[in-house]
Amino acid sequence: MIYPRHDRGHAEVADHYDELDSIYRRLWGEHVHHGFWRTGNETLREAVNALSDLAGERLSFVPQDRLVDIGCGYGATARRFADRGAIVTGFTLSRAQWGAAEPYPEVTLHCRDWLANGLPTAAFEGAYAIESSEHMLDKPLFFSEARRVLRPGALRHLRLARR
Repeated sequence: MIYPRHDRGHAEVADHYDELDSIYRRLWGEHVHHGFWRTGNETLREAVNALSDLAGERLSFVPQDRLVDIGCGYGATARRFADRGAIVTGFTLSRAQWGAAEPYPEVTLHCRDWLANGLPTAAFEGAYAIESSEHMLDKPLFFSEARRVLRPGALRHLRLARR
């Protein structure tokens, strides 16, 4: 588990991503996470997509499954999963990321703190966080909220993708 050296509230995390938005977009493109290099010969674009795909494989979702993307950035992974039939609700703290996200069928993105997400209980088949849990000050609440929004029997879907 990654813990920050200094506690930063959600407003400070949002400011960080808003301030560095143009740099992150130039570096990572539509994703705001590192990549997964299986061979070491992948391009950056292939590697970041591979990390999203790895999270999707571990979720084992099927078409029409409702997923929650905790720390969705620009929504690239959510769109990727929607292309495979999922219905995705995502959360980002960054107004810059939320504003730059493209509208997409079966994807709803919120600019809101995950720890106060307002989602109904037992409404999702899967939850995932790709390089966002480290920003959560209250780790037990992070996991508690993920568990709360998952339907009974869906806990096998709760995964954290790591690089």
